[in-house]
Amino acid sequence: MSHEGREFISEPLVPDPESFVPGAAGEPLLAQRFTWRERAFEIVAIERRWKTTDAAHSASGGGGYVRRHWADVRTACGERLRIYGERGGRPRWFVHSRAR
Repeated sequence: MSHEGREFISEPLVPDPESFVPGAAGEPLLAQRFTWRERAFEIVAIERRWKTTDAAHSASGGGGYVRRHWADVRTACGERLRIYGERGGRPRWFVHSRAR
């Protein structure tokens, strides 16, 4: 999903702690179910996953500290959401945007 045709949201989601599934090596666990805007969602497909790094750390030759883990997902109700997990302290997850 590109940035075009997306509604920017940037709101926290609440993962269902019983629904975490392992990702690839180095990726955080991703909850298959979560609540957002007081509504329950279930992920039925992960369309894409990637990560972004801290540019300041990579510029100093450190290779880049992974700051966020991203995923474009499709939910059981048909929503196509871009979500991300922010590292540092306790991991937190957010809905970044949704396809229009």
